[in-house]
Amino acid sequence: MLSFLPAPLLFIINSLLIAINVILIATPILILGIVKIILPFDFILRLVDNCNYYLYKVWVVNNRMLMALTNDIKWHITGDEIPSTRKSCIVMSNHISWLDILFIGSVYGGRIPITKFFMKQNLIYIPFVGLACYTLGMPFLRRYPKEKLLKNPALRTKDVETTKKVCKDLIKYPSSLINFCEGTRFTPEKAKKAKSTYRHLMPPKAASLGVALSEIYDEVEYIFNNTFYYPENSKGAFMDMMFGKIKDVYVNIEIIEKNDRLRGNYLEDKTFKHDFTMYLRELWEKKDQLLDEMQADYRSRKNNK
Repeated sequence: MLSFLPAPLLFIINSLLIAINVILIATPILILGIVKIILPFDFILRLVDNCNYYLYKVWVVNNRMLMALTNDIKWHITGDEIPSTRKSCIVMSNHISWLDILFIGSVYGGRIPITKFFMKQNLIYIPFVGLACYTLGMPFLRRYPKEKLLKNPALRTKDVETTKKVCKDLIKYPSSLINFCEGTRFTPEKAKKAKSTYRHLMPPKAASLGVALSEIYDEVEYIFNNTFYYPENSKGAFMDMMFGKIKDVYVNIEIIEKNDRLRGNYLEDKTFKHDFTMYLRELWEKKDQLLDEMQADYRSRKNNK
């Protein structure tokens, strides 16, 4: 709608609207967080959880309206239809940009419970956002340098303990756990350094997803597998959005049927751990092929204009 405006002006508009949206949503979430601390009764906690769910839906709607206002986005959504549920879900996805988080909200449109995703510990210090995420129960992970891990091997299990705690919360207060299995945003440089065997992806890391499924397999209603592709915005997609430069967004949604290869004890059953890791790599091979198809579709559309 406003994408015809100069990029610097769009950046200012987006900065203001994003700040207003964050403050409007984060402030009541923080207040509700204080209520949880003062009145930790089950019925109060459930009431707060319901309020947070609707605040999340408002945040999702506001983000989609904001992006539509300043970016001329053409959505190419394929795959399975997203069902509406209030029960816990797991969403796995490839990772291109911070923008993936906003797009997941936009694509799912509040049809699944509030999304929770693993965050780096230092993000908790972002004004409003960090505290709001902490109040919502987002899991924060701390990355330790090799020197610290060698001195204190017990630190290696910290992420596992965090994952288990989040899973227990998912059982009590249904949420959608977002897992970017690659562990970092994809870039050709990172892929080369990691010796990735995929053309468009980083190697998937099975641990956090394997532990999560080991803990809450029976309680999870849906397991979604997302594949994102931004043909003109593979680098710096979030800043491109701020400047009104997002054009085409491809996303495929796959609902993964529950099966024996997803159910087991990842930490204690070595056979299951190996089979689960292989299963995840197979999914990533299919995802890599799907990205090839998305690229071909985009080139075809561009050539036919």
